[in-house]
Amino acid sequence: MKFGLHALSFHQISGESLVAICSHLQSLGHEIRASRSIAKSLEKAGIQIPPDHLFGLEDTLNDIDILLSLGGDGTILDSLLYAVPFKIPVLGINFGKLGFLATAQASNLKNWVDQIQLGEFFIENRALIEIFSPDETNLFEPHNFALNEISITKRDSASMITIRTKVNGEFLNEYWGDGLIISTATGSTGYSLSCGGPILMPDSKGLIVNPISPHNLSMRPLILPEDAEIEITPMGRSNKAMLSMDSRSKAVSRNQTFRIKVSKSKARLVRLPNTSFAQTLREKLFWGKDLRN
Repeated sequence: MKFGLHALSFHQISGESLVAICSHLQSLGHEIRASRSIAKSLEKAGIQIPPDHLFGLEDTLNDIDILLSLGGDGTILDSLLYAVPFKIPVLGINFGKLGFLATAQASNLKNWVDQIQLGEFFIENRALIEIFSPDETNLFEPHNFALNEISITKRDSASMITIRTKVNGEFLNEYWGDGLIISTATGSTGYSLSCGGPILMPDSKGLIVNPISPHNLSMRPLILPEDAEIEITPMGRSNKAMLSMDSRSKAVSRNQTFRIKVSKSKARLVRLPNTSFAQTLREKLFWGKDLRN
């Protein structure tokens, strides 16, 4: 098999694990490719990857069977920029802290490699959302999609932002506060959750519209059908607002209307046996455990 490796950065703690992963895969005869962003880290660790086996966002990656995302959930979001255009499955190896998406552990290296080799895994197709500018062009390059959420927030600390919102062409509300989150079911355990949003099972067909610190306390998170088309128009005193797609952000001008909808593309995430979303919730959110002391 051909494995791709991607990470945002490596620290000293994960260096030994990186060597162990590469050495084990190579000992089994698997071919390794790696993103250019980690080429120096691989070299420092003594791992030799031929130059023609390094890749960037501009390259075609049709020959990678599985992309290993080495880090936390943020690294998976970045890995999808490489994987989604070529329908490559992504397996998250958790080096982070929370890890709702990155569920495999480097310490269980031999187990998950064996499961991959034997085909004992599942592919979950997760919904992506995309946003378009008033002239219908993509707002983010090279790929205009998000797995977790699209958010629009104020840029200064003094004044609120007003976000005029329509659903399928019908006026819904003007949200006053610090901003607004449009979240997928996958993103319901991300930014939206920290702002009081509901948790959706990953295969739920819904989008969450969730205000951030609303001025009017009657404003509550709203779940829309997955085929809804949402229009948002930032207004207020400031000339600029901050628009974010997962971990990517840019300033946009007020009084522009942006269109958000579910993408035709899907994120393909690898789920290993004996893991489930319910199990992840129990472990990550400490459900059923008394932590008062």
